[in-house]
Order: sequence, then C-alpha cells, then structure tokens
Amino acid sequence: MISISRILLVSAFVAAKATAQSHTGNLFYFVPGLGACGFTNNNSQVVASVSAAIFNSYPGATPNPNHNPICQHRLYVSSGGRNVTAPIVDYFEEQGRDYDVGLSRPGFETFAPVSTGVVYGVNWIIL
Repeated sequence: MISISRILLVSAFVAAKATAQSHTGNLFYFVPGLGACGFTNNNSQVVASVSAAIFNSYPGATPNPNHNPICQHRLYVSSGGRNVTAPIVDYFEEQGRDYDVGLSRPGFETFAPVSTGVVYGVNWIIL
C-alpha cells in the first residue's frame, strides 16, 4: 500500500523536475572535504559539486558562498536509465566546464567505476 505522504513526495519531485532547467554535461568523480557551502563531507556520502559559474550565478547568491541558496538544493543526475540525487556542497573552478558536475564515490559509481574517470553526456537538474 502506498501512503499519501509518499504520493505527495513523488508528485512534488515530478513537479520540480518539470519546472527545473535541464542541462547536459559530463560527470566526474570528486573527493569531498570542506566544501564551499561550509559543510565537511566524506567520500562515503553521496554529495555533488557544480561549476563555479552555476554556483555563483544561482539566484540569491551572495559573496559568502556559505550563504548561497544553492546549498539548500539537490542535484538530480541521470544517464543510461540510472539516476542519483545528491545535496550540492561545493563548486569547482575549471574553465569551459560550466555544465559538468561532480559526484562523490557512491554517487559516481551508480553510473560507472571510479576508474572510468568521466561519464559523458549526463543530464542534470537542480531541484
């Protein structure tokens, strides 16, 4: 039996995906630590990183990255019929990779072994 709260949660998730802007980029493996959002995470947690361009242009972003509203959101990544949702905790500064995203080990391994290094052409949305 499916509970009403589960139906409402799934409905909210579907609505968020329908209204969020979808992007395509490459997925890389990143090792979390003390991230831009001010949280310390480890490689056993599923957490995400976005480009500095996405992070810093998020609506309501402030000069202090710890107060960026993106830190209250999750990244939904999908490819090949698989998907992961992870809290956004950090950003990376490499130029020309605005639509790439990073996932820690357990998130990345949903798509490929870490030794693969990069998964090309993943779809992602900020929820």
